[in-house]
Amino acid sequence: MDPYLITWIALAALFAVVELSTLAFVALYFALGSVAAAIVAGADGSLTWQLVAFVITSGALLAITRPLLKHRLESPDIHTNVSLLIGKGGIVTIPIDNDANTGQIRVGTEYWTARLPETSVHGLVPVDSRVTVVSVEGVTARVEPRMEAMTEAPVAPQ
Repeated sequence: MDPYLITWIALAALFAVVELSTLAFVALYFALGSVAAAIVAGADGSLTWQLVAFVITSGALLAITRPLLKHRLESPDIHTNVSLLIGKGGIVTIPIDNDANTGQIRVGTEYWTARLPETSVHGLVPVDSRVTVVSVEGVTARVEPRMEAMTEAPVAPQ
């Protein structure tokens, strides 16, 4: 058996294993190019023609089909409208204390983990305080107390 034929078959198998381990849709084309070169080697083609078959097959398949596959297999960005939360007001349901890593607010019907921005001068925001969402990081709303909430005196229970 031709040593070039064995080499191309081994390369095709190697590229196939690499493709299965990465799923990047790149090594697949080199595996198919190796198969084309193995066919040329099996037909007693010279090493030059084997290399030409490998390069043309790999390059053509890569250029033609990879953009199509990539487009079909990529997951679309999911728009969550979380940016609409910024600027909205909320009510504190669990006291916000960055040092204790606690805090929760209700904005409309949704509950959000809440923290003060790192630059905030406020240390603790009590329950039932009104806050404004200034940013969202993951599932945590960064909030600032509203000024009217800071100027109101708490009402003592009777």
